[in-house]
Amino acid sequence: MTPDEQRNDAPPETTKLLDALTKFVIDEVSGEKFAAAVEREVDYGLEAARLLKLGDVITSAQVEAVALKYASEWRIGGGIPELAGEIAHRVHRRTLAEAGQELSDVVPEDSVAELTRKIATMPAFQRVVDRIYHSPVTAQWAAWFIYHVTLDALRRNRAIADNLPGVGTLLRLTATVGARVVPSLSHQADVRFRELTERLTHYLVTHSHSISDEEAEGSIVEAALELWEEHAHHSLSSLGSAVDSEDIEDFLILGFEFWRDFRKTTYFRTIVSEGIRYFFEKYSDHTLYEILEEVGVTREDMIEEAMRFAPPILDLVSQNGMLESFVRRQFAPFVDSEEVRALFNGR
Repeated sequence: MTPDEQRNDAPPETTKLLDALTKFVIDEVSGEKFAAAVEREVDYGLEAARLLKLGDVITSAQVEAVALKYASEWRIGGGIPELAGEIAHRVHRRTLAEAGQELSDVVPEDSVAELTRKIATMPAFQRVVDRIYHSPVTAQWAAWFIYHVTLDALRRNRAIADNLPGVGTLLRLTATVGARVVPSLSHQADVRFRELTERLTHYLVTHSHSISDEEAEGSIVEAALELWEEHAHHSLSSLGSAVDSEDIEDFLILGFEFWRDFRKTTYFRTIVSEGIRYFFEKYSDHTLYEILEEVGVTREDMIEEAMRFAPPILDLVSQNGMLESFVRRQFAPFVDSEEVRALFNGR
């Protein structure tokens, strides 16, 4: 027999009581009464929060177990990366491809300077710069760059000389004679010049002093601001054209795959556990009210969000009958209890 069928056999007094309770609750969560109830219950809740300490309500181990379950162990369904890709397409189309704002409207110059200065003054970043500066690879790259820049300059000068009357003919004649006397002269000269460039570059890098922290910081900040100024008045759509939605989706997939593996590592679990433990070390003896103040959640915030989300939902479940059904399920066992029947029977 279902609960509804059982209620059909209930005494009329308990049925009337259940009807009255249901009507009362529905009235309390409707219209202005609900707004008053929200303010009243928020105030009661905040008063209780002044009396309850975090460590008395919940333990660090409980929070740690939940955090590790969902951050490290929870199986991520295939729909999540698919949804992320679809969002990437939508965001790219609406915010980059069609955006009319300039880069300076989104990223102010002060933020670029402060962020770059902060990165440049980090010891780890300075060590990276110093190692790059003294790396043999850097010297080889510099030698390659100088070599090709020099060759490019020589080619441009040769092109200019070829256009001068008599000079071009003399240069071609000299090259022809040299090739006959020493057939590999051009190749040998190229090899010797390349070796000379590499030796000079290695010598300069090896015997030069390290870049000071102040010089490195100033150069990096200056370079970042020059780059920002170059593109500050470009529209986001023009900058976004360099990256299409497929590129963004690829980056999201790469990030997701990294996160999927990283969250399983002992290192990540340690980060989560230590963060939670420190939070409880600091706030375990604080009341819930003090913690709310610390994070900036006010009475007005609670009331505002309750009134933002609850009324539309309550209206919906009230109209489709789900609210009434819920209230009746909660109170039916009470009105059908022996205690209530005894009250009606005068016992």
